[in-house]
Amino acid sequence: MSQSASSRRKPLLLLVVALAVAALVAVAVWRLGGDDDVSPLAAGPSGEPTSASPSPEASTTPAPEKTSPKAEAPEKCEGPDTQFNVEGIRQESLLPDCGAPAPVTPAEQKKSGLGLSCGGSYPVILYKTTTTGAKTSICGKTSSGEEFRFVTQADGGDTVDVKGEYDPQLDAFVAKKDGVSYAVQAYDGTLVVTKEGRTTKQKSSDWISLDNESDYD
Repeated sequence: MSQSASSRRKPLLLLVVALAVAALVAVAVWRLGGDDDVSPLAAGPSGEPTSASPSPEASTTPAPEKTSPKAEAPEKCEGPDTQFNVEGIRQESLLPDCGAPAPVTPAEQKKSGLGLSCGGSYPVILYKTTTTGAKTSICGKTSSGEEFRFVTQADGGDTVDVKGEYDPQLDAFVAKKDGVSYAVQAYDGTLVVTKEGRTTKQKSSDWISLDNESDYD
């Protein structure tokens, strides 16, 4: 081969090698650029968690306790709107009159008798009436009324405590002590007092019975 032909082939060979190298470089650059569009399949240790976890406040705060509604306390004192023995309840006694002294104990009853709010061996208030000049309570051993005490107190006077009886003809609670006769008319609360042959009647301004019934209803 002549020297001139060999000289012409060398530049051509160099050109082919250069093109091959350029092609390899282009392919490598393309592959590196394509990786930017690929998202990771799983987050690494420095990535954010894939599921939300409860905050410390949410996990430690206790749920509010459910409270049941409190039952209303029953009435303790007699009032103008108080109803007794409704549908068979409170049959054992009337509510106490909070303006009167507390019921006496059995020992107090033995020593000085009953009070107007009853107590002791006669805890059941069968009947109460307030008249123009006195207050009177009929205190029973039980709600049956078979045995009771007649307790009355005139304004400014001593309390009279005596065994009583019921007179069906008069529809009245009656009692006697030291020559004085007492009667409370059950149908209207009037107090009738007979002393030394003289009878006085005191009309009731407020009365109530265990049955909470009036003959005028």
